[in-house]
Amino acid sequence: MRVSVPEAARRLEEAGALRRWRVNHAERIIARVSEQLGRKLPADLEDFYREGIAEVGEFAAIGPSWNDWMKRWERPSVEMTDLLHAQAVPVFFDGCGNLFGLDLSSGDAVPAVYFFDHERGFEKPVWAAGSSLGTFLLLLADHDRAYAEDWPEDWQLAIDPDIGKCPRAPPLWAAG
Repeated sequence: MRVSVPEAARRLEEAGALRRWRVNHAERIIARVSEQLGRKLPADLEDFYREGIAEVGEFAAIGPSWNDWMKRWERPSVEMTDLLHAQAVPVFFDGCGNLFGLDLSSGDAVPAVYFFDHERGFEKPVWAAGSSLGTFLLLLADHDRAYAEDWPEDWQLAIDPDIGKCPRAPPLWAAG
């Protein structure tokens, strides 16, 4: 069950779990990231930037930041190429030094989102965080609550029944 990024953003905004950029520079950001990665971006990633998503719950989005006043790009803490060796692009911080990255190896298929561990040098995806960027956003919004309320280990299946079909890594509860 694929949920589009715009649909996920709408639902999260209605729930008060989404914060957007103050000024939307989506087209400039899409061009910048495409140039940095040396390729056309997946449609879901372009939609993500067009939605201007800055935060979901307590999780901060990753992306280039244009400074209107100085007319230049701000120096990022994470480069858009930091997961390129693993065929992914960073989309969110986890708050502990780890990254969530969108798969760039999926070809024509809808790209999944994976968790990359900083203690493992971001070498490869550790676990699947969402079968698409839209469903990942919905899962991210419930992440802390699920942990605090001790939801069942496979609670993600209610939102993303395809999470177990992600090709590069298993879901969290099966990652060992």
